[in-house]
Parts: sequence; structure tokens; C-alpha cells
Amino acid sequence: MSFQADEMDDIINDFLAEATESLEQLDQKFIDLEKQPNDTALLNDIFRSIHTIKGAAGFLGFQQMVDTTHCTEDVLNKLRKGEMKVSSGIMDTILKSVDLIKLILNNIKERNNR
Repeated sequence: MSFQADEMDDIINDFLAEATESLEQLDQKFIDLEKQPNDTALLNDIFRSIHTIKGAAGFLGFQQMVDTTHCTEDVLNKLRKGEMKVSSGIMDTILKSVDLIKLILNNIKERNNR
């Protein structure tokens, strides 16, 4: 599939807007998860958000974003399956990963606005 430069800019801008919104919503979901660490529906929702960001980043060729979200997704998947339990250490790791995802997203925004 081939896109014109303007079309690609629009697609990237849509990705940036949607990913930013998802990450903002995740902030509250992580607070909820710390209060309700066994909430499977909430874990599934968080996982889906990260998975969606990863998929769109992959489509657009943002490999660093794909790699980071994939690692985050792996931890979330282990939590969903009960292979790991939500703990302060795990939450700190997930939050640091999300901070990195936000940083990568900001770098993409800066490059796209040039």
C-alpha cells in the first residue's frame, strides 16, 4: 500500500492523537489497578490499550515504540494469566515503561512537526 505524503502525515497525526489519548486514560487505569490488583477486566483493558498502540506503531514503522510496547505487553499478559501478581515493583516497572512510551511518542511528534 502506498500513501501520498499528506495522507501519511494525516495517518501519523491520527496515531499521535489516539496514542496520546490512550496513554492519558491509562494513567487513571493504573491508579485503579493499584487499588484493585486482581481486576482481570481492568488488566485486559490496559493490555488492549498497549496492544493497540503497538499495532499502530508497527504499521507505521516506529520500531522503538513497537519494542517497548511489546515488553510492556509481555508483563501485562503475565499478570492477566496469573503468572505474576501486581506488586509495587511490577507497577513501577510498568509505569517506567509507559513513561518511555510517552517519550518516544513525543519524539515522533517532534519529528513529524518539522
